[in-house]
Amino acid sequence: MRQRLGAVLVGSGGLAILFALLWWALVFRVIVSARVLSLREATLCLIDSSGLCQAVVTMCTQNHPLGLRTYSPDLLLLGLALLVSGLAARGIEAWRAPRPG
Repeated sequence: MRQRLGAVLVGSGGLAILFALLWWALVFRVIVSARVLSLREATLCLIDSSGLCQAVVTMCTQNHPLGLRTYSPDLLLLGLALLVSGLAARGIEAWRAPRPG
């Protein structure tokens, strides 16, 4: 059961991170292509939801082709937390496993 929990957490975290990156790319692709932010500046918005990132997203996504209006780093942070928790659970389980000999 514990081994399965670690795998589920790692898998869930990986999927959450993937979806967060796709969501960010869909929103900020428009912003970077309009040259409002550089790719480097937009990359900071992966984990920042305040100030410049929110202002730019609010202004620049009014006519987004997919109707996206915002991006929130919460999904990415949740994914990272799940991934780290799963890896820790798997590491603890491996450490507790009986060793031959």
